[in-house]
Amino acid sequence: MNIQLEYFNTSSSKCILDVFKKLEAIHKGGSAVTINWHYEEDDEDMLEAGEDYQAIINVPFKMIQME
Repeated sequence: MNIQLEYFNTSSSKCILDVFKKLEAIHKGGSAVTINWHYEEDDEDMLEAGEDYQAIINVPFKMIQME
């Protein structure tokens, strides 16, 4: 799954986490799942958000810096 956000708030963050939890269940069921978290080179907040999700969800994450 590719995630490329410019902005999200508390409400949408909850929805994103819900989607990630469903992906985690799929992953635990034996299906290959990877989350590609795209972030702008200078957007440290979006990188940190991806790292936070990565720490919460047991699914392989790939942090992808865009230029």
